[in-house]
Amino acid sequence: MNNVIAIINDPDVTLGTIPSSVKTLNAWEVSWESLDLTNTYIILGGHMGSYDDSEYEYLKSEKKWLKSAVQNNTKILGICLGAQLLSDALGGNAYLADNIEFGFKSLNFETDMEKFSEFTDVKVFTWHRDTFLIPPGAKLVAYTNFPQIYTIKNTVAFQFHPEISKALFTKWYEKEGSKEELANFNVDSELNYLEENIDSLSLAMNNFLNKWLVS
Repeated sequence: MNNVIAIINDPDVTLGTIPSSVKTLNAWEVSWESLDLTNTYIILGGHMGSYDDSEYEYLKSEKKWLKSAVQNNTKILGICLGAQLLSDALGGNAYLADNIEFGFKSLNFETDMEKFSEFTDVKVFTWHRDTFLIPPGAKLVAYTNFPQIYTIKNTVAFQFHPEISKALFTKWYEKEGSKEELANFNVDSELNYLEENIDSLSLAMNNFLNKWLVS
């Protein structure tokens, strides 16, 4: 994990079950032009939308850098907001969905790719208001009612949160507005599922990372 850097877009959306050996940088502090394109990058999520770049100015620079990095064949994993930023940067479109997707879901796979086999037999955690159109030239790999995995060049984008942990779940749920937003969902049931399956969820995340890093 020495050459892996995670970009934090929101102070409350951190590594979760991603190994703590991964270096982190805050997107609002990054000198984008100084980032080495031979490194591997994980673009983490956030409460904002990709289109909120007037309020969060750093998103403009981040999307510009992502476009250049993907074209350079830099190895990138985008998670939730990260996937949406990649979509916007590469000619797709991230936008506010009509409905929130929340909870553990089974993925439907468009194509059989061994690198994603860790997610075929587990439910993955979703919590998002925004979704996206995949960019031109990208390949849709898996979906629920929303696109969930796509690939383009040396980049992988996940709409779901493979890095979810109880600590992250609790932090996000305690944020202002979350309880109201999820009033029609059985949050306790989803939290129980997380607690009962955290070992297999963490293993899936880390097995995927290990395979992806050497692919």
